[in-house]
Amino acid sequence: MPLSDRAGERLDRTLAAHRLVVFDLDGVLVDSNELKVECVREALAEFGPELVDPCVHEFRRTFGRSRREHFLAFHQDHLGGEQATGEGFETFYQRCAGRYAELLAERYPKAPLCPDADRLVRGLSERGLPLYVATGTLTAEAERVLDGHGLAGEFRAVLGGEEPKARRLSTALAAVGADPGEAVLLGDSRQDLLAAQAVGMGFVLVTGHGFFPPAQVLDGADRQSSLVAAGLDPGGLLIGTGAYEGPPGH
Repeated sequence: MPLSDRAGERLDRTLAAHRLVVFDLDGVLVDSNELKVECVREALAEFGPELVDPCVHEFRRTFGRSRREHFLAFHQDHLGGEQATGEGFETFYQRCAGRYAELLAERYPKAPLCPDADRLVRGLSERGLPLYVATGTLTAEAERVLDGHGLAGEFRAVLGGEEPKARRLSTALAAVGADPGEAVLLGDSRQDLLAAQAVGMGFVLVTGHGFFPPAQVLDGADRQSSLVAAGLDPGGLLIGTGAYEGPPGH
């Protein structure tokens, strides 16, 4: 559900008070989480539902990790490794992750934007605020989907791929010359929260399109020092830095 005009303006002001805003992609800018789940299921279909279903459950549970981390867990923890599959991880990864990439190439560009993503990104960009994307999605794939929605040019860079997200956040901080306390990450998973905390950045939890209830993502987080709870809309909750308190009644 889109933000009200008042809530959107307050969120804009809060984010604009930072020197750097970084967005996760899936579940934050693009409503693509379920699409990726189905692509994983099809990429592993040869192993049968009794093995694939636990892989899909793991994929949902740890959504936000890099692609390689996901497929390594599938191969070693759920499919039985080389002894059961008859192939080493690298061969398995090239074959099955390659199939996954082919499915994404066809379907990912068709994924819709999350409500308010276009308005939020363009509004912050017009203010001259440096914007980055940090995602476990491969950079070329992420750029393609953003370009399809006309948003690629609003970002200084898309930082995707296999390296830990915290390292990509550090790259963005260094490029802008911002201190961690002057930056914020918008994400939808605990992986995003942990990455932001690892480098000392603020964190905004965007819900409504991801897999995790806020309590699960924020379990153990020190909200008193860096996080403020705020209503985003009737279907979600926002946790973030600054004075944004959300629309009345939430």
